[in-house]
Amino acid sequence: MSPDTHKATRSTRTFHPLDNTDWLKTAAILLVTVDHIGYFFIEDDQWWSVFGRLAAPTFFFLLGYAQTRTVPLYWIWLGVILTLLDSWNAGWTWMAPNILLSFALIRMARPHAQNLLQHHGWAAFVLLVSALFAVLPITAKVVDYGSEGWLWALFGLCQRLYVDGRSAAGVDGTAESSAPPGHATAGNVRLMRLISCFVAAVAYVWQEQMEFSFSQIPFAAFIFGVGVLSLSLCLFLRSTSRIQPPEFLAGALRFMGRRTLEIYAIQLAGFELIIMLVPDVAP
Repeated sequence: MSPDTHKATRSTRTFHPLDNTDWLKTAAILLVTVDHIGYFFIEDDQWWSVFGRLAAPTFFFLLGYAQTRTVPLYWIWLGVILTLLDSWNAGWTWMAPNILLSFALIRMARPHAQNLLQHHGWAAFVLLVSALFAVLPITAKVVDYGSEGWLWALFGLCQRLYVDGRSAAGVDGTAESSAPPGHATAGNVRLMRLISCFVAAVAYVWQEQMEFSFSQIPFAAFIFGVGVLSLSLCLFLRSTSRIQPPEFLAGALRFMGRRTLEIYAIQLAGFELIIMLVPDVAP
């Protein structure tokens, strides 16, 4: 290939712009890394956990926000493998099934929750929130993050219905729309998303504090972090990011943002195996 041809090919190569989701998922996987390092290798991991706890709500929110219905099979088999590794390292005691299995369940349940909200409005919303809040004390042992995660996913679903409703009204100028019909009017969904955000944040802070018993200053920082995250998610709209870094950095961000769960699974499995093979590195 001649230099001119190579240059022309390089100049016409299409680079996909970064999406807001890429930034959000990249931040989440970095926080997951912080959480895992603290959990597996740090004696006093309280501050590591403070920051690491901010990752899971983002993933659950995006799961509720996304309209995809397909459940990738690798979520299931990776979830089973990671659960077995976790139980093996804990002397084969019962461990809550890995978060990937929770994701699979939420992906399957999301269309039904959406139909309920769209056709029964507030009655369905109150029923879903009340049920998920009521089972908080018992679900943590059944699924990873318990119904805390499901509440964040419900918030993500309400946010998506709100965004689509605005799109239908021509507020955000996007062409694609799936406006909520029936009882889930724009005004209702706007309030639902705020209430679901508040309930998810309160439930999450409550349950994580019960599990980790953060001291006063870390707990205050955790509450602040959840508050900032909640506000950010209330403003979230899946679209091309206004910030487009140089391509060498954008490529890395795209990779992390679009291969997040694979990175999570490889990282977690690697840390579990390290602890299994070299137990002296554990705190």
